[in-house]
Amino acid sequence: MAKRLKRICSCFSPPYSSFSRSPFSFYEDDVWIEIAKYIDGKSLVKLASTCKWFHKVVTEECIWKFACLRDLGMPDPGTVSFKWRKLYASAFDGSHSYFFRQQEKHIDWMRIGAFFLDSPAALLTEKLACPRRIAQKDTIDKMLGSIGLCVLTNIKTGIWIADLQLVRCPVCDLNTCDGTMQTLDARNFELFLSEGYQDGSWDFTQLGSHETTKRVDGASGAIFDLKHLTDTSTAELFKTKTWFGKEDDLQPKGKITLHAVAVNTNLLENDGLNVKFHVMRAGSDGQIVAIRISQQLL
Repeated sequence: MAKRLKRICSCFSPPYSSFSRSPFSFYEDDVWIEIAKYIDGKSLVKLASTCKWFHKVVTEECIWKFACLRDLGMPDPGTVSFKWRKLYASAFDGSHSYFFRQQEKHIDWMRIGAFFLDSPAALLTEKLACPRRIAQKDTIDKMLGSIGLCVLTNIKTGIWIADLQLVRCPVCDLNTCDGTMQTLDARNFELFLSEGYQDGSWDFTQLGSHETTKRVDGASGAIFDLKHLTDTSTAELFKTKTWFGKEDDLQPKGKITLHAVAVNTNLLENDGLNVKFHVMRAGSDGQIVAIRISQQLL
């Protein structure tokens, strides 16, 4: 008679109680916080709605800070004035400045991206050519009127969000004018949550304008962190042939780097361009929290 084979092992599932004694728990907060850091914002909101425990975990500020900086592609700005989940929502809920005000003038828009103002000084210009020397002997209004660029100070540092807006001409009858105006619209990423912006006490004021009465090839505008004007990454904006598009390409283009943003739209035949520069301050003498560079055909 053949010998009966001896069972030397046995495969079985451990009872549930074994898991409870394990040093690892599927409901460890730290584990899920790390997992949640790699989930997009919409999925985070859905995860939070599944149960009270996940809602508690997903509302941790470190998760939304990570998600916000990750999706904006920005470094940590340090101290912020609002909850990170609110900052995330204001950056990615599809809202823009004309959504809150002057909706009747708005036609279309596109998000360019985020950039970082590391210093409180910025160069505003309508021409994408790196200036060899920046001298500010005259007032900002005179500089803009004569050469179409100026240096601004007392700007709120940190993360800024840039959009390209297409709006109706502000000086014409909306019912009869088909004219449009292109605007580079940049704002500090905390602006929409600020009380002064929400109650309308902060508004744009015009710094100056520059007019060209002969044909121009395109409508351009740019904002540079003055501290990083000569950085290698910033130099990419001045290589206009790489991102302007061909001469017959009339689609608006935007280019963004870590410390600068620029836009351009190639133009057909025209009689010149009027460029206006506006800023919004946090109060009458407060920091600059938003900048607009608008181009209007003559």
